[in-house]
Amino acid sequence: MTFSEPLLSRHPWFTALLLGTMATPAAVIFAWLAPRPLDAVVALPLVLVDVWAAASGGATGTAETPSTEAPTLRLLLLVLGIVFTWVFYVIAARLLLWRLLRRAGDGVESG
Repeated sequence: MTFSEPLLSRHPWFTALLLGTMATPAAVIFAWLAPRPLDAVVALPLVLVDVWAAASGGATGTAETPSTEAPTLRLLLLVLGIVFTWVFYVIAARLLLWRLLRRAGDGVESG
């Protein structure tokens, strides 16, 4: 195995997976601690799933008919929101890496 090329240019998807995996826990913790408008900036998919679950009423039950399945469904929706946030950050990291590699490739002259 030769190390003549950096990991970034040889395996951009692997690098994006690493960056997305590192950014997701930080975003989820920051979104948990931040007030409502700011949490949507760092973990938009998680916030959207949470808002949808709260608005639908099925995941939380109502005051007249409390749902016994609410904690389980809410936990599943939380995990789904975290997975969506991870996918969001992986795609964002890959797009950023693609743009950086494209810009670096434009500066190198062949010949």
